[in-house]
Amino acid sequence: MVQHLTDRVSIESLPKLTPDNIPHPTNYGELKSPIDPTQLEDGSLRPANGSVSAYSWENLGMLTHIAAVGTVYGTVSGVIYSVLNNYLHMSTTLVATATALVTFPRALRIFTGMLTDTCPIFGFRRRPYMIIGWSMSFISCLLMAALPLGDPYYGDPSLSDVALVDMTPEQLATLNTDAPNRGVKLIILMMIANFGSVMAYSGFNGALMDASQREPEATRGTLIGDVIVIHYVFMVVSSFMTGIGLNGEDYGGTFSWTMGFNAVMWVCAIASFLTIPFSWYCIQEVKNERAQMPILPFLYDVFQQEVIYRYSAFRFCFSVFSQITVTASSVIQSDWAKVEPLNSGIASMLTAFLTISGTYLIKTRGLHWDWRYIIIICEVCVVCIDAIPTLLTIWDVYRSQWFWLGVPLVGEVPFAAADYVAQLLILEIGNQKGFEATLLGLGVTTESVGTPFATVITKSVDGYFDIERAYIEQDNHHVRSQVTYTYLIAYAFNLLSIAAVFWLPKQKEERGHS
Repeated sequence: MVQHLTDRVSIESLPKLTPDNIPHPTNYGELKSPIDPTQLEDGSLRPANGSVSAYSWENLGMLTHIAAVGTVYGTVSGVIYSVLNNYLHMSTTLVATATALVTFPRALRIFTGMLTDTCPIFGFRRRPYMIIGWSMSFISCLLMAALPLGDPYYGDPSLSDVALVDMTPEQLATLNTDAPNRGVKLIILMMIANFGSVMAYSGFNGALMDASQREPEATRGTLIGDVIVIHYVFMVVSSFMTGIGLNGEDYGGTFSWTMGFNAVMWVCAIASFLTIPFSWYCIQEVKNERAQMPILPFLYDVFQQEVIYRYSAFRFCFSVFSQITVTASSVIQSDWAKVEPLNSGIASMLTAFLTISGTYLIKTRGLHWDWRYIIIICEVCVVCIDAIPTLLTIWDVYRSQWFWLGVPLVGEVPFAAADYVAQLLILEIGNQKGFEATLLGLGVTTESVGTPFATVITKSVDGYFDIERAYIEQDNHHVRSQVTYTYLIAYAFNLLSIAAVFWLPKQKEERGHS
């Protein structure tokens, strides 16, 4: 008996776990959830709990949300050209700055995601923030709809084709030189409207991640694909509305009538308002479901994983280099290519249809394609094809608004492809239940932070060339050469963005050797 007791191993003699010898997941495969995959035979990452179809009643709030985002964001982005560039005649630098500022709230997605994950309101983390966000968007759009826009820059629209240096004193007297100053308040309201949709998007992201991780492995990503398709369908609607409604002469078009900026904003206000009840009654959410750990330790742990910081580096670098463009593009579009808002809207619709088709193809047939090849092929094709109409328009070989718009606007396609692929990736590694919105917001923030960098690089490079509005109006050999140089530099940066793709894994099965 004594011998038996002495043969026992004392618990004190067992090896102790310290921070140095605790195993940590180091690659993509180990990060995938659930930790015990045998509990879910179909390969889903979470147990079944409600419908995973985007078209079911309990998920209808997702569709109304993404439809409103397509309407509001598409419209706000669309009026920059027709209202700020044409109607108010703001400078090329201010128009480029407005584009960056209006999209800036997207950079806050990780912070709004952290807010929704860690600060429940009445026990709910998704629905209240969607309602708050759409209420902000509604108020901003309502103000833009109610406040008068004022008179256009050109009292006589026919003078838009005449350079300032060629105008007579009588013609100069008809110009409303105060018009560009009124664009500042519109930019601020557009930013607030977009921030509201970003706030709502963070609540939506949490619900989307939860439902998507309940999809079987073979079809995981279908729900995200459906959401993207609906988003671009309503981008088509907004492009049609701004193209038709803002094609009057004052907005750079040819129609004798116009819907007007205020009426367009009324549509956005109504879309925002109608989304509010759906955000409460048609979103799946469990009350009092809290995050399982504090946010800062979670973020620290997340960024220790190679797959996460490689993913973040990809989103940032690809965003910076792929968005570098030319500050004078909007003026070239209006002065050299003579693009009307109607045709700009139609081209935007065609671009959205192309993006919808590509997303649908990936959703139905390409969920297991190589993610790197998808982005590389899209980016190279777009840059190569874009150069043809751009250079022929610059050198007046052939100038037509349809030729100009036929290809360049497809630049949205590789960006949409990268976004879809990135969401598929973060869906696979989102193994920390309770921080769904933060994880999805991480990618959007790192991507959106790149937009101001791209704008700064664009403005810094273009500042060395004579491509301001006054030069574009002269349309001589010197100006064309200057514009050509800026486009060639922009294309070089765009192609450089491909290098960032190699930070991504090839597919969900790849395990840490990307």
